Amino acid sequence: MYFDRCFGKKFPKALITLKCPFEVRSHDGEGFPDKMPDDEWLHIVGEKGWVVCSHDAKWQNEALARKAIEQHKIGCFYLHGASSIGFFKMKSLAHNYDKIKKVCDTEKRPFIYRVTAGNRLKKVL
Repeated sequence: MYFDRCFGKKFPKALITLKCPFEVRSHDGEGFPDKMPDDEWLHIVGEKGWVVCSHDAKWQNEALARKAIEQHKIGCFYLHGASSIGFFKMKSLAHNYDKIKKVCDTEKRPFIYRVTAGNRLKKVL
């Protein structure tokens, strides 16, 4: 899973330390510039086949980002908790991991799902 810049540096590092059952990639870890446009890094991430996690729940409404998601057949999840502390972000991701994995394993890409505060996955694209 690729965690975009909205997650900062500490959250992906904590996931790596915990030895999660998935590969953890991040904006900072890949050395992408902070101001890199979404469509540019989505292009790179999409070519690698990575699933994208973000708090930035707007790509379906942005022409360039949506085009990159569709063109590169990217699976995206908007995770709840942008303003939460890391522990609660971790809790939400862990709680919803099996549902996220099932979507990744069974659904044809491209797709975007929102993970709600009530721990439901709602399809956006």
